[in-house]
Amino acid sequence: MSNFKIAVFGATSHIAKGLINNFLQAGDVNLHLYTRSFAKVLVFLDSIKQAPSSNCVVHEGYTDFIECNYDVVINCVGAGPPNKLKNDFSLWFSITEEYDNMIIKSLHKKPQTLYVNFSSGAVYGKNATMPAEEYTTNTFQVNKISTDDYYSIARLNSEAKHRSFHKLKILDLRIFSYFSRFIDLNSGYFMTDVLKALINKEILQTNDINIIRDYVHPDDLFSLILKCIGMNGINIALDVASKEPVDKAQVLDFFSKEYNLKYTTLKSLTLNSPNGSKNVYCSNYNMPLEIRHESKYTSMDTVAMEAKQILKQAK
Repeated sequence: MSNFKIAVFGATSHIAKGLINNFLQAGDVNLHLYTRSFAKVLVFLDSIKQAPSSNCVVHEGYTDFIECNYDVVINCVGAGPPNKLKNDFSLWFSITEEYDNMIIKSLHKKPQTLYVNFSSGAVYGKNATMPAEEYTTNTFQVNKISTDDYYSIARLNSEAKHRSFHKLKILDLRIFSYFSRFIDLNSGYFMTDVLKALINKEILQTNDINIIRDYVHPDDLFSLILKCIGMNGINIALDVASKEPVDKAQVLDFFSKEYNLKYTTLKSLTLNSPNGSKNVYCSNYNMPLEIRHESKYTSMDTVAMEAKQILKQAK
């Protein structure tokens, strides 16, 4: 990876922050951060004791991207979870298309560039009760497509488009759950609700559904991307997994014992999670042998390690 020139789209996103932190710690790379929120990127860099430099350039906007040459482009752009969209779910389609088309256009001019795109386990559909497998199918009621289907369709459409450009180097990484110290605590996820309850010294309200999640550690995601950067001619979608998923009961038990979390279970409580109604959100689908990656951390490891940093900073 020595002296690789890497562009990161959506530099203020949760996943982008973890990758930027890891790239800067690893060093020996030219990082170009693209954003429409220039000031927010500067604040983030300052928080990790970094500053813009010749090896870390912050671009305000995307107008100069097409003229630049990069070895790798990492697309972290997203419209955000439902609670950030203000009911404009069309953004899941339009924002995905806008930036994806921009990158695809550049790949046609520079086909040696590797495009790493963040997809989602949502491609497998809603109402999951079992881990995804190689032959899992996604079904829709064609004449009754609902808002719960939009994100899944947008991501699946993007992946299908990428596979059609089979001569281009495009990697779709399907993230089921990702957790780090850089998460927005107002995201509306189960883990952010747990942390907000601890920080605000409140009683967490949850329901009696024991969901299963697969929280990927930032270091494991980073090492997977480094492995893929070293490969040639890759055009594939991969399910990203931790060493082992975790269920809600385990998480509640951990935070109750370690941090004295107080919670109450309300059977009738309806939780509007950004992950929709997926009780089981993880995958058993293994990567092809040539790029198989064994994560170092379990989901519980990830939650414990990253939550410790969040709670430490909140003091």
